[in-house]
Amino acid sequence: MKYIISKEFSFEAAHRLNKNYTGKCTNNHGHSWLVRVSIEAETLDNKDMVIDFQDTKVLKQWIDEKLDHATILWEHDPMCQYIRDTGQRLFVTSKNPTSEHLAEIILEKAQQFFDKGNTRVHCIELNETCTNGAKLFP
Repeated sequence: MKYIISKEFSFEAAHRLNKNYTGKCTNNHGHSWLVRVSIEAETLDNKDMVIDFQDTKVLKQWIDEKLDHATILWEHDPMCQYIRDTGQRLFVTSKNPTSEHLAEIILEKAQQFFDKGNTRVHCIELNETCTNGAKLFP
């Protein structure tokens, strides 16, 4: 048997696609992002849980500290310097800051928090709008 729980978090952030992209998303724009982390276990703990939902707040705290109300840019985007110079919150990525790449980043962080003992991250789902998103399985 496999148990899977999920927890949703949201954050507000701007991004733009600057690497090898020519569409309208080259303009800086914002989203109300929705993250769903799913954590799995084959057995329940001594409280009969996969993980206490309270224990997922560590991922929410990381998201709030790093991504919420930030501008998310590819490391070679010339706009990075302006954001730094004006003292705004900046999160720099090694790839285009697409939903797919941001899901990779959040998955890696979630694995650091939740892949231990009997539990592991089942998947990360990241939606940038109510109709567009990415789902990533480790």
